[in-house]
This record gives sequence, structure tokens and C-alpha cells, in this order.
Amino acid sequence: MNNHELATRENYTNAIGKLVAGISRREAINNEFYRTWMNTALPYRQVRAFAREYWARTQYTSVMVALSVLHTSDLIARVECVKNLFSEYGNGDPKKVHLVLLEQFFEDLLSRISGERVTMAEVVAEGAAASTRRFSEGQRALFTDPDQRTVLGALLGQEHLAYSMLTRLYEGVRNYKSLWPSEDDFHEACEYFYVHIGEAEKDHKREAVISAAEVCHGEEDFRIVRAGFDAFLDLTAGYWRGVHQAMLDAEPS
Repeated sequence: MNNHELATRENYTNAIGKLVAGISRREAINNEFYRTWMNTALPYRQVRAFAREYWARTQYTSVMVALSVLHTSDLIARVECVKNLFSEYGNGDPKKVHLVLLEQFFEDLLSRISGERVTMAEVVAEGAAASTRRFSEGQRALFTDPDQRTVLGALLGQEHLAYSMLTRLYEGVRNYKSLWPSEDDFHEACEYFYVHIGEAEKDHKREAVISAAEVCHGEEDFRIVRAGFDAFLDLTAGYWRGVHQAMLDAEPS
């Protein structure tokens, strides 16, 4: 790689850094769902609705990362996507697959709130809201776009929202801490959140920046990456509006 190529990559890495720096001001993060979720413990039916919609979305996270591998031709960008995918699958341990940890947590939380055994199979069988299905359809369209710049822009959005999302979801989960018999029991149950907050999502954010910068060789490339990023954030904002409404429909506050 020559000096010009190094300078170009550094320039676009910095530009992408500025792009993601303002993410907390976007509706995908700054929204009524998060404010409601973090404010106080909610009724069982509202928590169940949230669990249903969040699982319906999260079941496809690793699939989207896999699609980003398939739809990215740049070797370095693809390697970074593979690192992300390996993490999603528990770094090779089936018991630590992120979706498995999430299901275990939701079953534990919902069972404690309701006072009886609740399985995610029961919750999932209710079917996701139309708004969640629209999100998943839009997400797949972005991650299968024939232009790898759009795909990597969407991945950039997904991974940079994820860390902020998980920290906010965890803050809301703390409202239910008294349901566990001890502090240790509560923290042991929260492995899904700690895996993401402690390491995984930080790595995913860095890997997504590297991948996006790798395909930026000029302003047109950056524009398309940014368009993919913005499209994913807009989809996510609509998703959280739908989750909030599903919670209100389940049990009006």
C-alpha cells in the first residue's frame, strides 16, 4: 500500500468517525422507548411485548453479519466482518452464542415477573408486530444490496447502534434486580449484556469502521456508505416506535 492509499484510508476513517460520533442524537437512540424502558419497572405484559419484538429482531443479527461477508468483495473488509460473525456465535462455543444468552435471560426475567415458568417458544409464537417485520425486511434489503458500500454502511450503523442499545437496555433491566435473590444471581443472569458491553460491541464498532473505510477511495464511495448508514438508522427509529406502541397495546400504562 503506497502513501497516497494510506492517507486516503486515514482520511475516510476520520470521516467515518465523525459520522458515527453524532449517533446518540438520532431517533434510533434518542426515543420514547428507551426513556420508558429505563425509567421504571414495567408491567409484565409490556415486558413480554418488548421481549417478543426484540427477539424477533435479534434472531437475524448474525444472519446480517454473515450476509455482509457474502456481499463484501474487499478482502480486508471481509476479514473484519468474519471476526464480528465469530463473536456473534460465541467465539466457537454454542452455549455462548449471543441469541442463546438472550433467550436464557428473557425466560428468566419473564418467569420472575409473572411468577410462573415462561418459555421464549411461547412468546415467539405470538408473532412479531408488523413494524418489526418491516424492519427485518428493510434490514435484509440493505445487507443484500449489490453495492458493497451500502452493505458496509448498514453494518456500520448496526454495530454503532448496538453498544448504545445494549447499555440502555441493561440500565432498564436493573429496574428488575430485586426479583433475583442476590446481587450475584442478578449479575450472573445478565451475561448477555456483559458480553456485549464489556467487549463484543466495542470490537464490532472498530471492525465496522475498518470495513467501511476500506471501501472508501473517494467522495462518491463515502456518500454511498453514509447513505447505507443513514438508511439503517432510519429503519431502527421506526422499529423502536413500533416496539413502544406494541408495549402500550399489550397493557396501556
